[in-house]
Amino acid sequence: MAEPQVDFSGRVLDAGLEAVDRIEVERLRRIFAAKEPSSALLELSDEQLLERLGALVRNADLRLTLAGLLLVGREDVLRRLVPGHEAVYLHMKSDTDYDRRVDSARPLLAVLEQFGQAVEPHNRICTLKLGLFHFEIPDFPEEVYREALLNAFCHRDYGLSSPVYVRHFPDRLEIASPGGFAGDVTCSNILGHEPVTRNRLLSEILQRIRLVERAGMGVKRMYHILLSYGKEPPSYEAGTDFVRVTLRSGRAEAERPGKESAGLDETFARFVVNRHQEGREMNLHDLLVLTFLKRNREIDLSEAERILQRGPDEAREALSSMVLRGLLEPFGQKKGRVYRLSKATYNQLKKSITYALFRRAEAAFAETTIIAYFDELTGPSDTRYVTNEIVRTLLRCSPSQSSYLLAGLVRKGRLVLRGKGRAAKYYKSSQLSAF
Repeated sequence: MAEPQVDFSGRVLDAGLEAVDRIEVERLRRIFAAKEPSSALLELSDEQLLERLGALVRNADLRLTLAGLLLVGREDVLRRLVPGHEAVYLHMKSDTDYDRRVDSARPLLAVLEQFGQAVEPHNRICTLKLGLFHFEIPDFPEEVYREALLNAFCHRDYGLSSPVYVRHFPDRLEIASPGGFAGDVTCSNILGHEPVTRNRLLSEILQRIRLVERAGMGVKRMYHILLSYGKEPPSYEAGTDFVRVTLRSGRAEAERPGKESAGLDETFARFVVNRHQEGREMNLHDLLVLTFLKRNREIDLSEAERILQRGPDEAREALSSMVLRGLLEPFGQKKGRVYRLSKATYNQLKKSITYALFRRAEAAFAETTIIAYFDELTGPSDTRYVTNEIVRTLLRCSPSQSSYLLAGLVRKGRLVLRGKGRAAKYYKSSQLSAF
């Protein structure tokens, strides 16, 4: 059982209003007003606002909580009372060298703006044209890297003296924070795990001013945005004393010969946008499964559980929903059932898919398997045949793939077709003399 977490950010400090930076309070108000302009909290005085948020607490007099100091404290007081608080931005020329460094021990909201100003000049934009509409897709969506950076500050261990690092490579952003995951969160369950934090008060204040998503939604939103843009999902690594999240632009992959430019899978992004405009929005489970199936021919229930980070019932429900909406087709029965892209989905995503439906070697194997099936059949000649349905079950392929293979064997003279439509049956040529 995970040990109970102590709220480090809820500590009450021996510092009061004299430690508050009024510029940072105004920054907090500006951010809050942009997100929630009608909030009654904005009508309060600075002291009342900070007290209502939990940044100040009233004992004999007003005292700052550590969360309050991190958000609106003076930099000199912050350095003195929280020496572990620091953040470093590095613009990397290569894996081992950088050409710009920004060190900051300012309050969190100031660091967020400061690092955003460092990232944006290098944040290339792709314009996705869809009819009369133009959609701008950056290498690193601002709302994603801001969420990742705020998560690093919210969940870090302020008892460690290491800084939060942001390393900005041409093809990726790496954001690393001191301290491992809180509770029993891991890299393999972070998407489905209930929220756990070392710094609950800090997280709650950021949620109240609408700077981060409500509890448990931030990571899901990061995944959803990146996948919708045709990018890879966030990648997490963790040890006992660090957590690192990597956001990939897709640029290096896209710039290979024969790939679409602009650092994203344009075909997939267009597919998502089209469905959105048609009122058929993609949920996160849809995006995770389709992204997996861009590289893999099929997915079974256990693999769906892994990538969705959900139990078997929810994973099965997600796959069944995609079948009902025409995104997937099921093959096989019960425990052997797998799911593949439907013909319509495959045709729309064809440029995104990294495998061919039937490469030459696979087609040869499939044809050999069909012919070998006849050798296992017994009984009269007129009962030894295959149908489109039998071939689909045998090879776990779609109806169109099955038709393609059977038609090829008929052209080669190895099979003979009798009947049409649903009554179509295919017999081995050597059986004809028995009729």
